[in-house]
Order: sequence, then C-alpha cells, then structure tokens
Amino acid sequence: MENCFNFKPNLANLRDCQKEAYLTVRDYFADPANTENHILVQLPTGTGKSAVIAISPYEVAKGKVLVLTPNLTLANQIEQDIDIFENPTSNIYKKLGIFSEDFYTESEAYPLRLNDSVSSNDIDEHQIIIANYQQLNDVEKWFKGKEEQVDLIIIDEAHHQKAKTYQEVIGFFPQAKILSLTATPFRSDGKPLDGKVVYTYHFSDAIRNGYIRNIKVCDIAPESISLVGLFNDKDGKEYSLEDILELKEEAWFRRGIALSQDCCDSIASKSFEKLLELRNSNPNDTHQIIAAAISKRHAREFVKPAFERLGLKVGLVSTDEKNNEHTIQKLKQGKIDVIVNIGMLGEGFDHKPLGVAAIFRPFASLNPYIQFLGRVIRENGSTKNCWVVSHLGLNQISRFNEFKLFDADDKEILEKLLSGKNTEGVGGESSFVDIQDRNPIEVTIKEIGDSLVEFNEDYVDLSKVDKVERAIKRLNEGEARELLTRLGLDANSINAVTTRKKRVKPINKKKAAQSSLNEASKSIAVDILSELNLKMYDRNFNPLKTNFVWVKSKIDKEINKKLGIKQAERKKVTNAQYDEFSKSGELNLIRENCLEYFKSKV
Repeated sequence: MENCFNFKPNLANLRDCQKEAYLTVRDYFADPANTENHILVQLPTGTGKSAVIAISPYEVAKGKVLVLTPNLTLANQIEQDIDIFENPTSNIYKKLGIFSEDFYTESEAYPLRLNDSVSSNDIDEHQIIIANYQQLNDVEKWFKGKEEQVDLIIIDEAHHQKAKTYQEVIGFFPQAKILSLTATPFRSDGKPLDGKVVYTYHFSDAIRNGYIRNIKVCDIAPESISLVGLFNDKDGKEYSLEDILELKEEAWFRRGIALSQDCCDSIASKSFEKLLELRNSNPNDTHQIIAAAISKRHAREFVKPAFERLGLKVGLVSTDEKNNEHTIQKLKQGKIDVIVNIGMLGEGFDHKPLGVAAIFRPFASLNPYIQFLGRVIRENGSTKNCWVVSHLGLNQISRFNEFKLFDADDKEILEKLLSGKNTEGVGGESSFVDIQDRNPIEVTIKEIGDSLVEFNEDYVDLSKVDKVERAIKRLNEGEARELLTRLGLDANSINAVTTRKKRVKPINKKKAAQSSLNEASKSIAVDILSELNLKMYDRNFNPLKTNFVWVKSKIDKEINKKLGIKQAERKKVTNAQYDEFSKSGELNLIRENCLEYFKSKV
C-alpha cells in the first residue's frame, strides 16, 4: 500500500500554536541531521492538542502510527476526532478544513482502537492504532512480528512516561519516531520527561491570545486558627497568621488544615463567592465548581457538607464510585453546582462550565496541581477568568509560584512575579496574567474560533450525498445539477458524487462478517429443526439444552473447524479469511452435513 500519510494538511484555520507545533515536528523528523528520535512538544491544556495529534502523522509517518493515551476517555476522543469513515462530517479534519475532498475519498488511514473485540490480525488492515497504555501490558500479544511496521508513536499526556508499560512499548519499537505531548515537561514523579523539547507554547501566551482563561488565585488567610486535639495539641493551641506562614511547609500541619471543618467551610464559602461573581459578571455562560479532596471519606465528611450548607447541589466522583457516569451527566446537564473529585476527573475530561477550582487537599508537587488547573482554564463563552481557591495553610501558593516560574519567559517576568516576600498578597488575590497588558490585536484572535464554527456549518453533509447517489446516477448532467442545487449542495461536486465508492473501515467489515456468519448459523439451525419437525425450545437431543441451542452449537463448531479456529476465537479471523469462506460454499455443505447428522439422532 502506498503511504497513506502523504496528504498535505491545510493549516490556515489552525491556531498559531497548532501550526507551529506541527511544522516543528514535521521539519525535525525530515532533517537527517537530527539523530534523536524522541521529541517533546509542550502545549497547555485547552490550546488544541487534539488537532496536533490528528495532523502529526501527515508528511511525517512512513508506516503505521501508534497513539498511546493514559485512559479510555482520551482514546475514545482521539478515535472520534480522526475517524473520517464513521464521522464523515464531525471529524476534526472536516471541522477545521484541514484536507480537500480528495482526502475523504482516497485516504486509507483506517483508525483502530484496541479493545476486547479486536485481535492482533486487525492491526494489519489499519494504519492508526489507538490504545491506552494499560491495554499494552503485553505488547507482544498485539505487535509481535509487526515491530518494523510502526513508524511513529504519539504519546498523549506524556507525564505518565514513568509507567513501566510506556517504557516497554517504546523499547519494543526501537526504530520508531516518538512524539510526546504534554502540558508540563516533567513526569508524575517530578523527574524530567524523556525526549528532546522541540516546541513550547506558554500558558501566558495562551491566555493573552484568548485560547484559555486567565487564572486567578485566592488563598484564605484568617488571623488565627486553632487545631484542638490534633497532633497532641490538647490545649487547643492557637496559631497566628505568622505561625501559619511558618508551619505551612509542614506536612502534618497541611493535613490538619485539610481535616478541619472550619477551614473546609472557609474554602467552600470563598469558592461560592467566586462562583457567584462569575455568574453575575457572565450571566449568559454556565458556571460550576470542581473541588479536589484527599479521599472519599474526606469528600463525604468534610467537603460535601461544606458546600451543602451553602445550599449548593453537590456530586462526588472517584475511581470506585458506581454512579460516576450518572453524576457526570447531572454535572453536564447543570443539575449540580459542585463536583467533588477524588482522583477521577483527570486528562480528557472537558467540561467548559467548570470555572472555580476549589483545593481542599495539598498538592505536594507541581504536576498534579497543573493538571487540576487544566479542568477550569478552557474557553467558556465570553468568560475571561477562572478562579483557584484554597487555604493558605495548605501551601498551594507555593505551587502557584512554581507554576509562574515554570512558565516564565525571561528574567524580567521572573523578577516581577517573584519580587517581595512569600507573605506579599497573603489573604488576597492575584492573577496569572495581567489582562490589561493585552492589546486590541491580541483580543481579536478570539474571533477565529467563532468564524471556524460558521465555516464548518457550510460544509457539505455527506449523508445527503449518500441518499441521492443512486438517483443522480440515473440523471443526465443537467438534471443532476438541478437536483444538487435543490438539496443545497455544490453542483460542481457532481463528478465526485457519481464516482464516489462506498468506503468501510476494515474492523467494521470484520464485525459485519462475524454478525452475518452468526445470523447464517441461526438460520441453518431453524431450517434443520423445521425439516425435522422439531420445536426450537424442546429438548430432544440434550436435556440441558434447547433444540435450537444444541443444533446451533454443532453448526458453529463445524464453521470454526473450517475456519481453523477454536471456540470464541472468531475475532482472530481476518477479513480475507471471511471473504474466502463466504465464497467457498462451505456453509451449504455444513448445512447438509448437519441435517444428516441430526436426522440420525432423532
């Protein structure tokens, strides 16, 4: 097969960071002088990383592409973005006008998301393989003998690199080019990511260009607090603001703050205040709170009651909650005001109305702090800001300062952000970027997204083409043009329509073949029982099985024998094998042989 990634993408409708990231990747791998095969692209959450993933194989990959994600949510999202066969009008290429119509009629870049219904044989017929890394615990099961077929590995949310499976997968394809994408250049354990950083787009630039919301931070600082009966403080020692500033570095003190109902109530109250501020200043947009708790018990006993006392509707999500999906649906429907998160809503959770991040737990390192901020910074209508609320005693101001330092461009900004003592602004508010610095030119960039939506609405709906394709073929050119015009389609597309072939993803063709074979087996079973004048639900052959089940199991066994497989192994059969079996006439022979077999048993 000719390389299916030779199509040249049109970058006109992409954001500047998306264009620059793609061109940097393409040019890097095209230069033979670059010997490092693992590169890193750093893009903030909400700036359009999905589009970069979608276009990166083009003019880069010379073979199959493997996309690795940390969870199923992201795997599903990426599949939806790039699947032009099942999503002809809603894929990311169509939305952003990245390719001409030739791409949609000629491309053979079939995507395949690994799951229990597919096998390693299916990889042979697909060019973009999508998997979350847990699915590749046994990489040989999927890719043994295919090591040289994968030319490009794309790692989404690359800060998970420390995971053993990631390292095993990368090592399994020693010749592959590797592109890692992340919002932060360090792993979950704080160590630097593997790969050469070739492109960085800063959070501050994304905010100034209107791609994400400005981040405002509010830390609560009471004049004093008392931790009665905790940590052997039996006399109810009172801690002053000065004490808090000194003790906030201590882990035991931060935990005491997190487990204090008074402190949790203060965080909830301030978060509610910021929520009302967003709702009042931006009434046309929906606004909600996301809260980070230490554990389920912390969420249920401290955080949830703190919000409910304010009259807010609260939902909980965690890694072992059975009703997570129901709770998330209520959040998206606007039926709850606050979602309390216990290590659940991570990468891939995109809900724009979240505008207040309430931190009830201490983040010990910068990476999870940035990941949590990522839940509230996405564009949300005309709303320009989001809020991050916490308690001074949790020491999250240190994380915010680290965040600014991490994202700073030059010494001047560093000096501006880090001037003064740590106590400067205690109990007050600060912004990540001074919006007043934005000039009119930067403000107008926001309009690009709106124009793209309008442009996408003008695209041809290919479902209309499918419905009239046969009718058009029966018309002469003049009649066909008139029909297309009435349907609101471009009359100049008549030639493309009349020559368009039906395109099916190999995995869908295989699933259809499996289903067809199963239905054929059922039909044969019904025919045999009818000829023998036996009832389907009687038990003439086996007292434990109905006639239908028993006969069908015999037919299935014979079919599997002809296919050279054992029971429950049909997902291993290739499309070529199904085609050959369909044309062989073996099914008729199986019918005749099974009929004679059961005649002898009656």
